[in-house]
Amino acid sequence: MKIMVINPNESQAMTAMIEKTCTACLSPDTQLYVRYGGAGMNSIEGFYDGALATPGVLRHIESGEKAGMNAYIIACADDTGLDAGREIAIGPVVGIGQAAMHAASMLGAQFSLLTAQRKSIHVLKSNARRYGFANQCAGVHALDIPVLDLEADDADLNEAISQHAQHIVHTDDSEVLVLGCAGLSRYREQLETYLNLPVVDGLAVAITFAEALVKAGLSTSKANTYRRAAS
Repeated sequence: MKIMVINPNESQAMTAMIEKTCTACLSPDTQLYVRYGGAGMNSIEGFYDGALATPGVLRHIESGEKAGMNAYIIACADDTGLDAGREIAIGPVVGIGQAAMHAASMLGAQFSLLTAQRKSIHVLKSNARRYGFANQCAGVHALDIPVLDLEADDADLNEAISQHAQHIVHTDDSEVLVLGCAGLSRYREQLETYLNLPVVDGLAVAITFAEALVKAGLSTSKANTYRRAAS
């Protein structure tokens, strides 16, 4: 099985982290192909960045179709270019945001989302409603920290993130925390221990979902919405 993971931004450090996280979750017979960027941005923060990054995501999927990829993962919690990508791909296209929300909905009565920047809050709220999780998503919150700053190995930052997450789940009365930014993946184990509740990293979940869909022989429906228009 061949799975392509696409990081829509240009950060090589984040791409390396994404590859490390995904590799740890792979089945032995799955080959991973990691691609990044194309729009010159080091992070995706808000609608404008997402729009600029989408063509690069689609180009990677188009090249993946020629290379025989079985599935794709869009490694941005905003699910940048997800619907358009499904028009191109034959196999499943999994957004880490959608995958994480589905997983969280199976683990508790309601969940909270934690992202890096306030600009992403409305994007994630809109996605939660569109995916059918309006009743289970108790809140979307931001650290108000630039995405690239999450790469720093800083004890004070680690503690601040943990305390912020604790405040969120207490205020929302949530039973699960969803990491709404790929850059937060490295904090999953730390937060799960600190909070003593499930913390969902969309990268790990998306890999597992993509493998399961391919093994089940499922592909993207071309009946209507994701049927590609003739060019």
